[in-house]
Amino acid sequence: MRRFGWILCLLSLVPWISAAEPPELEWCLDDHPYWHFYPDDGEPYGPTVDLMRTIAERAGIRLRFSPNTPFSRCLRQMELGQTDLMTSLNYSDERARFMHFIPYDEAKPEVIYLLQESADIPSRDVLNQKRIAVVQDYVYTQELETLLADHALTLIKAATLDDAFAMLLLGKADAMIGPAQSSINVIQHNPRFHQRFKRASYQFQFRHNRTVNLTFSKKSPHQHLLPELQQAVQQLVESGEVERFRVDLDAVD
Repeated sequence: MRRFGWILCLLSLVPWISAAEPPELEWCLDDHPYWHFYPDDGEPYGPTVDLMRTIAERAGIRLRFSPNTPFSRCLRQMELGQTDLMTSLNYSDERARFMHFIPYDEAKPEVIYLLQESADIPSRDVLNQKRIAVVQDYVYTQELETLLADHALTLIKAATLDDAFAMLLLGKADAMIGPAQSSINVIQHNPRFHQRFKRASYQFQFRHNRTVNLTFSKKSPHQHLLPELQQAVQQLVESGEVERFRVDLDAVD
Protein backbone atom coordinates (compact mmCIF):
# COMPACT_ATOMS: atom_id res chain seq x y z
CA MET A 1 0.00 0.00 0.00
CA ARG A 2 2.86 2.34 0.88
CA ARG A 3 4.55 1.54 -2.46
CA PHE A 4 1.31 2.34 -4.29
CA GLY A 5 1.21 5.70 -2.53
CA TRP A 6 4.73 6.54 -3.66
CA ILE A 7 3.81 5.66 -7.25
CA LEU A 8 0.82 7.99 -7.12
CA CYS A 9 3.03 10.72 -5.73
CA LEU A 10 5.58 10.33 -8.53
CA LEU A 11 2.89 10.28 -11.19
CA SER A 12 1.48 13.49 -9.80
CA LEU A 13 4.86 15.15 -10.43
CA VAL A 14 4.97 14.25 -14.16
CA PRO A 15 2.74 17.13 -15.34
CA TRP A 16 4.81 19.57 -13.23
CA ILE A 17 8.07 18.27 -14.77
CA SER A 18 6.62 18.51 -18.30
CA ALA A 19 5.35 22.02 -17.67
CA ALA A 20 8.84 23.08 -16.55
CA GLU A 21 10.38 22.10 -19.89
CA PRO A 22 10.94 25.08 -22.22
CA PRO A 23 8.72 25.24 -25.32
CA GLU A 24 10.26 24.04 -28.58
CA LEU A 25 10.10 26.14 -31.75
CA GLU A 26 11.16 24.99 -35.21
CA TRP A 27 13.46 27.10 -37.35
CA CYS A 28 12.88 26.46 -41.06
CA LEU A 29 16.13 26.75 -43.02
CA ASP A 30 18.11 25.51 -46.00
CA ASP A 31 21.82 25.32 -46.79
CA HIS A 32 23.03 28.90 -47.21
CA PRO A 33 26.85 28.84 -47.22
CA TYR A 34 28.71 31.28 -44.97
CA TRP A 35 25.50 32.16 -43.11
CA HIS A 36 24.38 28.64 -42.21
CA PHE A 37 25.74 25.41 -43.63
CA TYR A 38 23.46 22.39 -43.58
CA PRO A 39 25.54 19.21 -44.08
CA ASP A 40 23.90 15.97 -45.19
CA ASP A 41 25.20 14.10 -42.15
CA GLY A 42 24.87 16.55 -39.29
CA GLU A 43 23.26 19.60 -37.73
CA PRO A 44 23.46 23.07 -39.29
CA TYR A 45 26.31 25.34 -38.24
CA GLY A 46 27.55 28.84 -38.96
CA PRO A 47 27.05 32.42 -37.74
CA THR A 48 23.27 32.44 -38.23
CA VAL A 49 22.96 29.18 -36.30
CA ASP A 50 24.97 30.72 -33.46
CA LEU A 51 22.67 33.75 -33.55
CA MET A 52 19.53 31.62 -33.42
CA ARG A 53 20.89 29.52 -30.56
CA THR A 54 21.69 32.70 -28.62
CA ILE A 55 18.21 34.14 -29.23
CA ALA A 56 16.61 30.84 -28.17
CA GLU A 57 18.65 30.76 -24.96
CA ARG A 58 17.80 34.36 -24.10
CA ALA A 59 14.10 33.81 -24.90
CA GLY A 60 13.93 30.61 -22.83
CA ILE A 61 12.98 28.29 -25.69
CA ARG A 62 14.41 25.17 -27.29
CA LEU A 63 15.36 25.45 -30.95
CA ARG A 64 14.59 22.63 -33.37
CA PHE A 65 16.05 22.60 -36.89
CA SER A 66 13.78 21.74 -39.78
CA PRO A 67 15.06 19.34 -42.44
CA ASN A 68 17.03 21.11 -45.19
CA THR A 69 14.07 22.94 -46.76
CA PRO A 70 13.99 25.24 -49.83
CA PHE A 71 13.34 28.88 -49.01
CA SER A 72 10.05 29.09 -50.89
CA ARG A 73 8.71 26.02 -49.08
CA CYS A 74 9.71 27.51 -45.73
CA LEU A 75 7.66 30.61 -46.58
CA ARG A 76 4.66 28.45 -47.41
CA GLN A 77 5.02 26.49 -44.17
CA MET A 78 5.22 29.76 -42.22
CA GLU A 79 2.00 30.89 -43.87
CA LEU A 80 0.26 27.63 -42.93
CA GLY A 81 1.64 27.54 -39.40
CA GLN A 82 3.57 24.33 -40.10
CA THR A 83 6.83 25.84 -38.81
CA ASP A 84 7.63 28.66 -36.41
CA LEU A 85 10.69 30.70 -37.35
CA MET A 86 12.73 31.97 -40.28
CA THR A 87 15.62 34.40 -40.28
CA SER A 88 17.52 36.85 -42.51
CA LEU A 89 14.32 37.97 -44.23
CA ASN A 90 13.50 41.29 -45.84
CA TYR A 91 10.18 42.91 -44.99
CA SER A 92 7.24 42.96 -47.37
CA ASP A 93 3.57 43.72 -46.77
CA GLU A 94 2.66 40.32 -48.20
CA ARG A 95 4.94 38.47 -45.79
CA ALA A 96 3.76 40.60 -42.88
CA ARG A 97 0.29 39.19 -43.49
CA PHE A 98 1.39 35.88 -41.96
CA MET A 99 4.65 36.65 -40.11
CA HIS A 100 5.77 38.87 -37.26
CA PHE A 101 8.99 40.75 -38.13
CA ILE A 102 11.70 41.28 -35.52
CA PRO A 103 14.54 43.44 -36.92
CA TYR A 104 18.09 42.72 -35.78
CA ASP A 105 20.45 44.22 -38.35
CA GLU A 106 20.70 46.65 -41.24
CA ALA A 107 20.46 45.24 -44.76
CA LYS A 108 22.93 46.21 -47.45
CA PRO A 109 21.45 47.81 -50.59
CA GLU A 110 21.23 45.80 -53.78
CA VAL A 111 23.99 46.10 -56.37
CA ILE A 112 24.23 46.00 -60.15
CA TYR A 113 26.40 43.31 -61.76
CA LEU A 114 27.86 43.24 -65.28
CA LEU A 115 30.10 40.95 -67.26
CA GLN A 116 33.77 41.77 -66.73
CA GLU A 117 34.18 42.76 -70.38
CA SER A 118 31.09 45.00 -70.46
CA ALA A 119 31.22 48.78 -70.37
CA ASP A 120 30.46 50.29 -66.97
CA ILE A 121 27.06 51.62 -65.94
CA PRO A 122 27.91 54.97 -64.30
CA SER A 123 24.44 56.51 -64.14
CA ARG A 124 20.69 55.92 -64.10
CA ASP A 125 20.44 57.12 -67.71
CA VAL A 126 22.79 54.36 -68.87
CA LEU A 127 20.94 51.80 -66.73
CA ASN A 128 17.69 52.74 -68.49
CA GLN A 129 19.21 51.57 -71.78
CA LYS A 130 20.01 48.05 -70.53
CA ARG A 131 18.14 44.76 -70.28
CA ILE A 132 18.14 44.08 -66.55
CA ALA A 133 17.72 40.67 -64.94
CA VAL A 134 15.87 40.67 -61.60
CA VAL A 135 14.94 37.81 -59.29
CA GLN A 136 11.21 37.21 -59.43
CA ASP A 137 10.51 36.20 -55.82
CA TYR A 138 13.20 38.27 -54.13
CA VAL A 139 11.87 41.10 -51.97
CA TYR A 140 13.71 44.24 -53.06
CA THR A 141 13.54 47.38 -50.93
CA GLN A 142 10.33 49.35 -51.51
CA GLU A 143 12.25 52.26 -53.01
CA LEU A 144 13.94 49.94 -55.48
CA GLU A 145 10.62 48.25 -56.27
CA THR A 146 9.28 51.69 -57.19
CA LEU A 147 12.29 52.30 -59.42
CA LEU A 148 11.87 48.91 -61.10
CA ALA A 149 8.24 49.72 -61.85
CA ASP A 150 9.46 52.51 -64.13
CA HIS A 151 8.41 51.57 -67.65
CA ALA A 152 11.66 53.07 -68.96
CA LEU A 153 13.45 49.96 -67.67
CA THR A 154 13.55 46.68 -69.56
CA LEU A 155 13.28 43.93 -66.96
CA ILE A 156 13.86 40.21 -67.44
CA LYS A 157 12.63 38.06 -64.56
CA ALA A 158 14.65 35.08 -63.36
CA ALA A 159 13.39 32.36 -61.03
CA THR A 160 16.53 32.40 -58.85
CA LEU A 161 19.66 34.43 -58.30
CA ASP A 162 21.69 31.70 -60.05
CA ASP A 163 19.40 31.97 -63.07
CA ALA A 164 19.80 35.75 -63.14
CA PHE A 165 23.59 35.42 -63.28
CA ALA A 166 23.26 32.73 -65.96
CA MET A 167 21.17 35.09 -68.09
CA LEU A 168 23.88 37.70 -67.74
CA LEU A 169 26.57 35.17 -68.64
CA LEU A 170 24.67 33.97 -71.72
CA GLY A 171 23.97 37.47 -73.00
CA LYS A 172 20.23 37.32 -72.34
CA ALA A 173 20.59 40.35 -70.07
CA ASP A 174 23.03 43.27 -69.96
CA ALA A 175 22.98 43.74 -66.19
CA MET A 176 21.61 42.09 -63.07
CA ILE A 177 20.32 43.61 -59.83
CA GLY A 178 20.82 41.38 -56.82
CA PRO A 179 21.34 41.39 -53.04
CA ALA A 180 24.91 42.37 -52.18
CA GLN A 181 26.03 39.47 -49.97
CA SER A 182 23.98 36.66 -51.49
CA SER A 183 25.27 37.59 -54.96
CA ILE A 184 28.86 37.14 -53.79
CA ASN A 185 27.87 33.80 -52.31
CA VAL A 186 26.39 32.60 -55.61
CA ILE A 187 29.45 33.70 -57.59
CA GLN A 188 31.85 31.98 -55.20
CA HIS A 189 29.92 28.70 -55.27
CA ASN A 190 29.51 28.36 -59.03
CA PRO A 191 32.78 27.74 -60.91
CA ARG A 192 31.20 29.04 -64.14
CA PHE A 193 30.79 32.44 -62.51
CA HIS A 194 34.32 32.85 -61.15
CA GLN A 195 35.95 36.10 -62.35
CA ARG A 196 33.17 36.64 -64.91
CA PHE A 197 31.33 39.53 -63.26
CA LYS A 198 31.96 42.98 -61.81
CA ARG A 199 29.91 45.57 -60.00
CA ALA A 200 28.73 48.68 -61.81
CA SER A 201 29.98 51.96 -60.41
CA TYR A 202 26.40 53.27 -60.28
CA GLN A 203 24.94 52.62 -56.83
CA PHE A 204 21.38 53.00 -55.63
CA GLN A 205 20.86 55.78 -53.11
CA PHE A 206 17.93 55.10 -50.81
CA ARG A 207 16.46 57.48 -48.23
CA HIS A 208 15.41 54.72 -45.85
CA ASN A 209 17.49 51.91 -44.39
CA ARG A 210 16.10 48.40 -44.61
CA THR A 211 16.42 45.80 -41.87
CA VAL A 212 17.24 42.11 -41.73
CA ASN A 213 14.65 40.28 -39.67
CA LEU A 214 13.87 37.25 -37.59
CA THR A 215 10.30 36.21 -38.42
CA PHE A 216 7.71 34.34 -36.38
CA SER A 217 4.69 32.67 -37.94
CA LYS A 218 1.39 34.26 -36.92
CA LYS A 219 -0.14 30.77 -36.98
CA SER A 220 2.46 29.28 -34.63
CA PRO A 221 0.78 27.77 -31.54
CA HIS A 222 3.35 29.65 -29.43
CA GLN A 223 2.12 33.23 -29.99
CA HIS A 224 2.62 34.06 -26.32
CA LEU A 225 6.39 33.82 -26.90
CA LEU A 226 6.53 36.81 -29.25
CA PRO A 227 7.46 39.31 -26.47
CA GLU A 228 10.26 36.99 -25.29
CA LEU A 229 11.68 36.73 -28.80
CA GLN A 230 11.44 40.49 -29.32
CA GLN A 231 13.16 41.18 -26.00
CA ALA A 232 15.96 38.68 -26.67
CA VAL A 233 16.68 40.22 -30.07
CA GLN A 234 16.48 43.76 -28.72
CA GLN A 235 19.03 42.93 -26.03
CA LEU A 236 21.46 41.66 -28.67
CA VAL A 237 20.97 44.78 -30.78
CA GLU A 238 21.29 47.27 -27.93
CA SER A 239 24.39 45.58 -26.50
CA GLY A 240 26.07 45.43 -29.91
CA GLU A 241 26.46 41.65 -29.59
CA VAL A 242 24.57 41.06 -32.83
CA GLU A 243 27.65 42.28 -34.72
CA ARG A 244 29.38 39.00 -33.79
CA PHE A 245 27.01 37.13 -36.07
CA ARG A 246 27.39 39.27 -39.19
CA VAL A 247 28.84 37.85 -42.41
CA ASP A 248 30.93 40.08 -44.67
CA LEU A 249 31.67 38.09 -47.80
CA ASP A 250 33.92 40.84 -49.14
CA ALA A 251 36.34 39.73 -46.42
CA VAL A 252 36.09 36.00 -47.25
CA ASP A 253 38.99 34.51 -49.17
